Amino acid sequence: MTKEQVKKILEQNDIIVKKQYGQNFLLDDNILKNIVKSAELKKDTNVIEIGPGLGFLTNYLQQATTNVLCYEIDEQMVEHLNELNYNISIINDDFLKRNLNKDFKNIFDNSNNITLVANLPYYITTPILLKVLEETTRIDKMIVMMQTEVAKRLCGKPSTKDYNALSVLIQYFTNPRIIFNVSPKSFFPEPNVESSVVMIEKKEEPLLEVENLDFFLKFNRNIFAQRRKTLYNNIQKAYNYDKGLIKKIIKENNLDESVRSEELDVSQIVKLANDFYING
Repeated sequence: MTKEQVKKILEQNDIIVKKQYGQNFLLDDNILKNIVKSAELKKDTNVIEIGPGLGFLTNYLQQATTNVLCYEIDEQMVEHLNELNYNISIINDDFLKRNLNKDFKNIFDNSNNITLVANLPYYITTPILLKVLEETTRIDKMIVMMQTEVAKRLCGKPSTKDYNALSVLIQYFTNPRIIFNVSPKSFFPEPNVESSVVMIEKKEEPLLEVENLDFFLKFNRNIFAQRRKTLYNNIQKAYNYDKGLIKKIIKENNLDESVRSEELDVSQIVKLANDFYING
C-alpha cells in the first residue's frame, strides 16, 4: 500500500484523518505480515484489535483467524470497515470506556485464549495497557505497535533512565520484549517519533504474590513520583507512616536509606509493598 493509494481511499470515502484519535496508518505490507506472524495465531484464536482504522492490519488478522473483535471509536472508519465485508465483529466505542469481560463473554463466550494485536493509538498506549492488565485476565498475549520511547520503558531495567513505575507494573504481570522497530516512513501520515512492535506475554505466576493489588499499584506509582528523591522520601511524602517504621522496613529489606526506587528490581518493590501493607 502506497501513500497515494491511502489518500485515494480517504478521498473516495470522504474520510477525514483525525489527529485527536492518533490516526497514523501502517502501510508496509511486510511489517503488517510480520506482526501477524509474530502473534502465531491459529484459526480458533480469539483476537482483539484496537483502532483498526482503514483495516490494513485487520485484513491479515481475519485471514489468520475466524474470531476478530475490533474496537473503533471513529464512525467513519467503522462505516468503511463494514463496507469491506471482513469476517469481524466491530464495537464502535472508546475502548477505555468498555467493560472488557462483558464484551469478551458476548463475542468469545468463555474462552480465555485471547490475543491483542494492534497498532495502538500512541496518545493512549499506557492507559490501554493498564486497562488490559488491571481489568481482565482473559488476554494472555499482546503484540502491539507503540512509540519506541514507551516500548523501552516497558522493557526497562533497574538503574537505567527507561526504568519507571510502568516498567515495574508491566514486568510484574508480563514478560515484554521489543521484536522490531519501525520507521516513521512506514506510516501515513508520518508520525514524529520512531515506533516499535512489542511482544507482551502474561506470566503464568508472578515471582512473588502481592498481598493487596490495589495497594501495590498505588505504592508503585508513589515511590516513582519524584525520581530524584530517595525511596524513603517518596514513601514519607505519600503516606502517614511513622519515620521509624519506614526506616525499619527499608533496613529489614537489606536496603540503604539513601536508595532510589529506580535501583530496585520488581521483586524488591513487591516485597516492600507487601511489608508496608502488612505493617503500615
